[in-house]
Amino acid sequence: MSATFVLAVVGLGQAAFFVLVVVLLLFNRARQKAHARREERMVMRVSEPLHKWLVGVGPVDDVTATLRAIAPEMALEQSALIVALRIPPRELDELAGALRGEAWVRAILGRAGSRFWWRRLEAARMLSVVGGEGERPLLRSLLQDPHPAVQTAASTCLARVGDADLVSLVVDQLPDRPVVVRLYQFGALKESWRLTTPVLLEHLRREAPPHKLEVWVNLAEAIGSADCLAESLRLRGHADATVRLAVAKALKKYFHPEAAAALLVLLVDDDWRVRGQAARALGTLGAEEAVPALVDAMRDRSWWVRFRAGLALAQLGERGRGALREARGMSDRYGREMAAMIGGLSEGGIVELAEA
Repeated sequence: MSATFVLAVVGLGQAAFFVLVVVLLLFNRARQKAHARREERMVMRVSEPLHKWLVGVGPVDDVTATLRAIAPEMALEQSALIVALRIPPRELDELAGALRGEAWVRAILGRAGSRFWWRRLEAARMLSVVGGEGERPLLRSLLQDPHPAVQTAASTCLARVGDADLVSLVVDQLPDRPVVVRLYQFGALKESWRLTTPVLLEHLRREAPPHKLEVWVNLAEAIGSADCLAESLRLRGHADATVRLAVAKALKKYFHPEAAAALLVLLVDDDWRVRGQAARALGTLGAEEAVPALVDAMRDRSWWVRFRAGLALAQLGERGRGALREARGMSDRYGREMAAMIGGLSEGGIVELAEA
């Protein structure tokens, strides 16, 4: 067999492979377009009875009948879209009550015990639409599911079910969740803040493990509850730097005289991250009494602390900006250069950087 023949065979094989790839790409593109068209038709089909029901000129039964007439997977997608519209709770409860008896809804909820995580995810998404007090055991199992996507989807049901024990379960497990799931659950717990606040107050105790306490202080910041922030303030002298860092971050939302006093202490913390966050929080709170301490922080050995102190001074009205101008002449070279850089920023630039 000659080399020329072998090369010809290889070339034909490569050409055939290239043609097959092109055909596959074209087929996939056509399939995606067909799916998009089907989805658009489903949206149009559901939107008319949905609109009539929401404005009070049509019954909710027309919406459920339309969802019943399409494939269960498409009905689930459309139901999830309805929830995403943030319709009023009363209407959402009415829709949930009408859907609970549907066979396709029960079939999807029955997938909660599947060994395939995407089936359990479908059950969690369905529960976010029809969830109520009767689904507490099911919601508990989905919140403890090993897959992060299922945990995240199940979290959206917390506000609908309104169970303090389930909220406590989520708060307990927060420190062990992946960061993405944790941030999503922060939002769900904030939505259920009336139930979350008393639970969180019980967790914000100095004797708790530091890695958990850090997460719970971050949750207090996310919720913004004055009671939880006040309890977080008590942890300002915690032995673990990560907890003090979380406290410094959280206190920027606590507009109380004690917060500024605590942040002035944290501004001279041993950890540069804590000092930087304390400077940032003082600027956010508008604590003009912190100007002298922030000027001192412009001499900090960490450029991040100097940067945050300069931004904070720029936020503190004429007194802070005046101190920042004077800092351009300080003996410390690095503080002097940072003051010059911050002083050259526009108002919009200062706000944008301070919030970053």
